[in-house]
Amino acid sequence: MRTRLFGWDTIYGIDGKHPTPYLTRFWFWRLRLHIFYRGDADPDPHDHPWDFWTFPLTAYVEEVTRPSLLFPNMFYKHRQVVHAFRWHHRPAEHLHRIIGAFDGWWVTPEGFLYIGEQLGEHDQPQTDGARIVTIVWRGKGERRWGFLKHRDGRWCWIHWKEYVFHGGGLAPCGPAIDEVAAKIERDATKVERDAAAIDAEVAAVEASIRKGARRAGKRFQL
Repeated sequence: MRTRLFGWDTIYGIDGKHPTPYLTRFWFWRLRLHIFYRGDADPDPHDHPWDFWTFPLTAYVEEVTRPSLLFPNMFYKHRQVVHAFRWHHRPAEHLHRIIGAFDGWWVTPEGFLYIGEQLGEHDQPQTDGARIVTIVWRGKGERRWGFLKHRDGRWCWIHWKEYVFHGGGLAPCGPAIDEVAAKIERDATKVERDAAAIDAEVAAVEASIRKGARRAGKRFQL
């Protein structure tokens, strides 16, 4: 059941070979309750249609994708724990994948397990198959949202409908932004040259017509 003011539904997604429940959500106006049955099966991070605050009742692990401060058009990923029973603000541009419910364990790069607080910067949080429950207060308005893909060394953003329903998740990224801009500039220059050539031809035709008209006028006078 769903209306603009209140409702609920369950979203299914492909996890392996078969559709499985991914998320059940209940909402009343801008207040929501989200129940995740698993993490995101998509390999690429997504952003969101609005800013939001989340209050997890279950701690979970998310993989966050952020732009590089050193290299333009590059991004890096890292995993972090979203702790339960505290508010976390997320802008609409927040790019992430939900990995799963945090089971309290960490693993070091050397493969050692420990429980408790994170000790090393590169230690990775571990997950289990438990459900993730969060209370969400969403922001006003909506924006286009989608997925950020990394294909063949390139990053590109794609609208969620194209990604999910039209094979966009499997397609390679198009030309890089700077290549597209260069092509647009080349095309614009060519259009300007063609327009100048057309103007010159039109001017030549007009001059020929005027010249012919003057000759015709002189014959008529004779």
